[in-house]
Amino acid sequence: MAAIFIIAAFFRIWRIDAVPPGLYPDEAMNGNNALYALKTGDLQVFYPENNGREGLFINIQALSIKIFGNEPWTLRLISALFGIATIAGIFYLARELFKDKFLPENSNVGMNLKARDIIALAAAFFMAVSFWHINFSRIGFRAIMAPFFLIWGIYFLLSSLNKTTTLNTARAQAKIIIFAVLGGLFYGLGFYSYIAYRAAPLLALAVFLFYWLQNKEWPVRRKILLCAFCFLFSAVIVAAPLGIYFLKSPSDFFGRSSQISVFSGEAPMKDFLINLGKTFGAFWFSGDANARHNLPGSPQLWRPIGILFALGLAAGVYSFAKSSAKSGFKMIYLLLWSWLIIFSLPVAFSSEGLPHALRSILMLPAAIIFSAYGFWLIISSSVSWLEKNADFFPENSGLKELRRIKFEFFLLAAVFLGAHIAAAYSNYFTLWVRLPETYFAFSVPYTDMAKWLNNQSKELPKYVIVNADGVLVSSPDDKKIRPLPMPSQTLMFLTDSWPAENQKKQNLNYVLPDELAAIDCSQACAIIMLESDSSLKSELKQNIDGLKLTVKPGFPVYYKNAEF
Repeated sequence: MAAIFIIAAFFRIWRIDAVPPGLYPDEAMNGNNALYALKTGDLQVFYPENNGREGLFINIQALSIKIFGNEPWTLRLISALFGIATIAGIFYLARELFKDKFLPENSNVGMNLKARDIIALAAAFFMAVSFWHINFSRIGFRAIMAPFFLIWGIYFLLSSLNKTTTLNTARAQAKIIIFAVLGGLFYGLGFYSYIAYRAAPLLALAVFLFYWLQNKEWPVRRKILLCAFCFLFSAVIVAAPLGIYFLKSPSDFFGRSSQISVFSGEAPMKDFLINLGKTFGAFWFSGDANARHNLPGSPQLWRPIGILFALGLAAGVYSFAKSSAKSGFKMIYLLLWSWLIIFSLPVAFSSEGLPHALRSILMLPAAIIFSAYGFWLIISSSVSWLEKNADFFPENSGLKELRRIKFEFFLLAAVFLGAHIAAAYSNYFTLWVRLPETYFAFSVPYTDMAKWLNNQSKELPKYVIVNADGVLVSSPDDKKIRPLPMPSQTLMFLTDSWPAENQKKQNLNYVLPDELAAIDCSQACAIIMLESDSSLKSELKQNIDGLKLTVKPGFPVYYKNAEF
């Protein structure tokens, strides 16, 4: 597990100052909110700009900015840390899920590990090298917190519920309460992570329902009720500030959901079923086409892991159908299936950019655990077959032959795991990062413009023509100024010029295409535009005498009486 943790950290931190390239405006908006919160001391529960975002992630980013400065990697470092901590979480969650399903103690599977340990290690490894999880662990989006809080919340909840059936002492009851409260703490914090997390109450309800139906003795049920009360009480207390905010501002709660809902279409049920098919099909076939979310069009799971996922699903169905299957395993299988279905709903009910890797990220933990279960099935079945057929080998040379076959089998497994590491590295750091789609998905041209602006004199009047579309964002300190489209946020964060007050200090002005008359080039100036536009170029030359053009920075700069 220590080795897996190091691998996870490597994939999430190495070259984080350069990969991904550029800075996407949504990331920059988080950074600008964080910068302004640092300046005013007003750490908000919810930031309404850019369709609204829960405030916890931004407030933590503010701490990173305060320590390291306003660079893209300081925003992404927080995502990396949450991503790494999630790997530990899925290890413990998988061990807790498969607590009652062990390999025979005398089964030699290489390290004499219990089934739950093999499944947990496989789950942690598959998550550690998952392109899907690596990618969002290196982008400054709050969604990466959602699987972290859900995994740890459900882990502590299951730990508490499992103790209701095995321990009867006063000390055991204290453990039930402590684990339930911890579970509620993590679970409640998850509501500050991402909009898709709002489906999480259905999963908690499913967990309690499964344990309630499986345990019919009243003493056990009484402890389950105690666990439920402590868990829910803790979760409600933690989530209360956000809930109070939404009660006062209900439009912020429904805003983004209503904009992308399938119910805005003519055939919502048909659209929902199609979206559901796309969402589940993305695991094996065609994944998210957005280079910001995925290697465009590639399956969300590496193909061999997709096969293991399918095997885990199929084996679970088979075992569930067998009357001899343990009731504990049936509950595990129902819980994982519930997890997949519940968190597919926020995706399938949306009508934007499907399949959507970001919106479906909460499905990933269940898919990974199913894949780990499939991996264990292959190992355990192979070892069992070898041991059952040991009698066919001659007594002396046969034992040596059997050891050789086992060694080669585990060597093959090691090669498979090594290939997964190599594929993850190649796909992310070699292939994906060099795609033209990635270059533009993270607004690299805007980042280059911001770096150039930072190198110019403060005495020189500088103008940025914001001629790109996006959600309009107002300046927090002067509501009289016309709001600007989101793409300007990248430049504003990297130049520390989001509040209007900062723009004045740096002699940096943002204007819309219909405000060219506000550009003052009577003495000197430098003008850039976010997107190339021939009509705007002509208008600038007509309105300003003596305007010159240079492309030395890598983009057009119009200037007068200035040297670069």
